[in-house]
Amino acid sequence: MRTRPPKKIPTQARAIKRRNAILLGAEKLLVEEGPLAVTTTGISSKAGVPVGSVYQYFEDRDDILSNLYDTAYNEVEQKVAEALAATPPGQSVRITLEELIRTFWLAAREHPSFRPLTRWANSQRSLWEVTPGLDSSLAAMVRNILAVSGVSLPDHREAAMMRTMVTTVSILVDQAIEEDDEAEADALILEIARLLSAYVS
Repeated sequence: MRTRPPKKIPTQARAIKRRNAILLGAEKLLVEEGPLAVTTTGISSKAGVPVGSVYQYFEDRDDILSNLYDTAYNEVEQKVAEALAATPPGQSVRITLEELIRTFWLAAREHPSFRPLTRWANSQRSLWEVTPGLDSSLAAMVRNILAVSGVSLPDHREAAMMRTMVTTVSILVDQAIEEDDEAEADALILEIARLLSAYVS
């Protein structure tokens, strides 16, 4: 996501508290008013810190939003990792995919800022840039799902198949997250699981 190295992470308690206040202020602005309201001036006002302090810890508003996006994604992903760890070995790939995509959907919907942050992240990058690669955490999750289900991909097709599955999950799950009607979202989740399980069968 970032094109520049992150600024130094503070180690002193007061500095950590101020940096966290900036992130919290930005998240509140994002949730209450949308991404256009997230300006360095608005953040400093919401966080109760000088504008200079914002730039002390972050390059700009996009750096702040990128930090929030990374944190939100990691929190949602952790829920999926916990569900995957509880999955019984040998469970069918379709059922495993269905359960884990539903877990992702629920965690994303319950997270206060995941949806607006995902919209912001997707609007900042091309489809090529926004699609996770084979070294991404999403690819690792897909590999783990296949391993738990006892599915092995053919060596000569593994890279292409993984890229196809990771891209499919990334795009279609984003669509499910945007769906406000739970029944419609559930129908999409079922179709994603059916599509991918048929693909690896």
